[in-house]
Amino acid sequence: AFAAAPEDFAPRFGGYCAWAVSQGSTAGIDPEAWTIVDGALYLNYSKSVQATWSKDIPGNIAKGEANWPGVLSN
Repeated sequence: AFAAAPEDFAPRFGGYCAWAVSQGSTAGIDPEAWTIVDGALYLNYSKSVQATWSKDIPGNIAKGEANWPGVLSN
């Protein structure tokens, strides 16, 4: 499956922290702070940031989608 469609397995938001992108910026990630939602991989800066992001996953994904990829030019 990976060989046929590797982009399906790439983390969302370019591998940046999903919470940071939802807030309009970018941040690195902790490889142990991740979540899969509807088959998509979301990474977070830390476990504590992941806990905050997890309080409203659908809302944070929507905010992130609205901010992406514009946050790269900030």
